[in-house]
Amino acid sequence: MLDVRLLQTFREVAVRGSFTEAASALSYSQPAVSQQISRLERELGVTLLERGSRSLSVTPAGRVLLERTEAVLQQLRVTVQDVRAAGTQTRTCLRVAAFPSAAATLLPFALRAVRDAHPLLDLQLEIMEDFESLPLLAAGRLDVAIVLESDLQPLDAPAGVETMAVHDDEMLVALSADHPLASQPLIDLAALREEPWLLTEVGGTCADTNIVLHSCRAAGFEPNVRLESEDYPALLGLAAAGLGVALIPTLAATHARSDVVIRRLRGQPPARRILAAVPKATADAVSDAVVIALRDAAQGFTAPAPRLSAVA
Repeated sequence: MLDVRLLQTFREVAVRGSFTEAASALSYSQPAVSQQISRLERELGVTLLERGSRSLSVTPAGRVLLERTEAVLQQLRVTVQDVRAAGTQTRTCLRVAAFPSAAATLLPFALRAVRDAHPLLDLQLEIMEDFESLPLLAAGRLDVAIVLESDLQPLDAPAGVETMAVHDDEMLVALSADHPLASQPLIDLAALREEPWLLTEVGGTCADTNIVLHSCRAAGFEPNVRLESEDYPALLGLAAAGLGVALIPTLAATHARSDVVIRRLRGQPPARRILAAVPKATADAVSDAVVIALRDAAQGFTAPAPRLSAVA
């Protein structure tokens, strides 16, 4: 029978794409993580990870194991918490935090599903960014936090906090209805090299901004940023007025105004990863139910939604 600890280590390496980052998350040494992965591969008789000089990729066999591992670890947690709950007081309150676009889209559907299953549960919601919610989660003042990460900015979760993947939030192009590219269902990012750009933060410290800047540079140009706003509805309004183009996460574009056109990027579009973070010590079947409900809700927010694909 496979050692659960080996599966946990494999999951961290596969998700993070790095032995070093997985070691840090697990509080192991990097050689210990490498040894555990080698042991797991020997027990299974297959190669799970392809090690390059600068990169790490999951093999087809590794992808199968990763998918099953998520389910196994989730079921183990639910089992442990159900056993503990049988001898302790049932949770009466669930404190959840989410960044704004998740709070407006994924979370309402998820919380409704949780409330239906636990009608007496007192649900408390806070809208806040990761740098605010993660310390509160680690301090025991929150039960679940909906947070973001990208390949450029992996999440630095505090000790005692674990994360679970919820959804990859694709970035979409927002532009005015009279823009020459508005009639195209798919747009090449390089075709926007001469456009004025709208950005959430010119300084480039925002996770979404870094995704946009990196994508433009990968397409061979540096965006000419004309205006900035930390508010996505404001960026959509500026795009509708023809003052520039912007890359908008699908969740933020879901309720886009009628005078702005939303288009997908051709090829492999950039995306930000949405995660659910929970304290390891206090996570239980209810917080697990939130994660499951979030994943279910995310299925309805995958680009392109019908209302995002027609010319405004």
